[in-house]
Amino acid sequence: MPDLLKLSRAARLAGVSRSDLQDKIRSGVLETFEGKVKITDLVRVYPQVDLDRDPMLEKMQRIKDNARAKGALETRETGLPSAEILLQRLHSLAGMLIDTKSRLDYQTELLTTLSGKLGELSQMKLSSEELHAKIEGLDRWLRDVLAERHEKPEDSAVLFARNLLLHVIAASVKLIPSGHEFFVEGGDTILQAAVRKGLHVGYGCNDGSCGACKARLISGEVIETQKPLYRLSPHEQQMGYLLMCCNSAVTDLTLEAALAASPAELPMQELSCQVEQLQRLPCGSQLLQLQVPQAQNFQFFAGQSAELELPRGGAVGLPVISCPCDGARLQFVAPEQQEEGAVSAAFGALAVGDAVKVRGPFGDFVLDVETETPTLFIACDEGFSAVKSMIEHGISIDRIPAFYLYRFASPGRAFYLENICRAWADSLDNFVYRAKPWLGEASDTLSSPPWAADFGAADFADLSEATAYLAGPGLFVDQVAHALIDLGLNQDQLHLSRLAN
Repeated sequence: MPDLLKLSRAARLAGVSRSDLQDKIRSGVLETFEGKVKITDLVRVYPQVDLDRDPMLEKMQRIKDNARAKGALETRETGLPSAEILLQRLHSLAGMLIDTKSRLDYQTELLTTLSGKLGELSQMKLSSEELHAKIEGLDRWLRDVLAERHEKPEDSAVLFARNLLLHVIAASVKLIPSGHEFFVEGGDTILQAAVRKGLHVGYGCNDGSCGACKARLISGEVIETQKPLYRLSPHEQQMGYLLMCCNSAVTDLTLEAALAASPAELPMQELSCQVEQLQRLPCGSQLLQLQVPQAQNFQFFAGQSAELELPRGGAVGLPVISCPCDGARLQFVAPEQQEEGAVSAAFGALAVGDAVKVRGPFGDFVLDVETETPTLFIACDEGFSAVKSMIEHGISIDRIPAFYLYRFASPGRAFYLENICRAWADSLDNFVYRAKPWLGEASDTLSSPPWAADFGAADFADLSEATAYLAGPGLFVDQVAHALIDLGLNQDQLHLSRLAN
């Protein structure tokens, strides 16, 4: 196997983000070869990699812990060893691979050096005695080199072995023509892995009934995880088509599959969901979590909204605050109702287990998943609901090099779900979170220079290289948009969502 790694694998093995790896490539620190990097270059650029800790085996342990427990009878019938035995065998195999690769690399280098010395010797005009003496000297040099060899394996050999194990637990899938890549881990189907990555592949039933998730296998090997009810035509089978919801990856795959590139390309969906969780938030708002029917998912772009038809009358449009990578559970924040009305009363009467009809998605205020620039998310009051799913999706796709979340609250309003914002800032070294009250039209809170001193200019040397998503009351959005453009933000990189004041 060549010592070349795809960027996604290289990032995982080095324990860094893909965006960090791309920064090294853009700056010329790390070379690429047809979109791949050498293991030896990876070790050179990231010498701090903890090679005593094996994230591959830790990942396998987590997969094993989350797997469905097998009964004793089922284990005997299949003839397979237990997960614990397999884990130990893989651990031993990893050690053997590291040792073998390290010795092979060392001996290859030694043979190359020896060949060079023999070549030099063959060019010399020597007497028999001189030739004999040279050969004896070469023999002594070879013995000394072999005796001095350290048993500690080379770092490149460790990463080489881990890459092989990564192939065992996580096959890589590349979609064409989009070029998107993702991992299929554990027993996930290809569709489940794609949805977790937030990719908008076509699908409907998620259980092999409709055929909407058809894709063409270009290279690699798959295994059927369940028998589909939908039948592919003989021609489709000959062309290599499969259902992503009924197959998992055995090896790295290349699939031909269409992706929705814009909100207009997503189908309009209508699902009957069930209230799974209700939680009171500050200032009278309410967190609502809905469970999507089994074998279905709600497809949407991060930042979009949905219309909720409540069981006791009334309908309301709300931003989906959960990540598109989990379309089986949808979260919304029902804002504080300033005036009593039918919708407010219907929300107040909701209970766990109630049926709520969800229709959508709506809106074009969405995250650009291809962006690789520092990104500002600026929100006031309920505007945070419009950007929360963008932030979570941005973290999951691992393309954005730096996140900046600036939140404002009107008088009498609290920063709901602030514990999540602080958790992002605490756990991610490329995440900045700042919060501040907004006093409204009479205040210069958002004007430059006071606003700039507290926020953008303090964090950015050059806003022209940034992307910004701005959501909140219309007055707030207008003020901040003007301030950002004055500070140098490119207007084409400014995305706005105006809520009713």
